[in-house]
Amino acid sequence: MTLFPFQIGEVTGLYQRVLKTRRQSLEADLPETKDVVSISAEAKRRKILEEIRDAVPARVPNSR
Repeated sequence: MTLFPFQIGEVTGLYQRVLKTRRQSLEADLPETKDVVSISAEAKRRKILEEIRDAVPARVPNSR
C-alpha cells in the first residue's frame, strides 16, 4: 500500500479537528468550579495585630 504525503496531511488534519471538538465538548460539560477559602478567627486576629504592629511606629513621632 502506498501512502502519499497529502493523504497523511488529510488524516492528521482530521485528527486535529476531532481532538479540538472533543476538547470543546468536554470543557462545556464540566461545571465551573470555584475555590473556597476560609480563614480562621485566630488567623484574622493575627493579621490585624500584625497590621497594627507595623502601622503604629509610623504614626508615633520619635521622642528622642
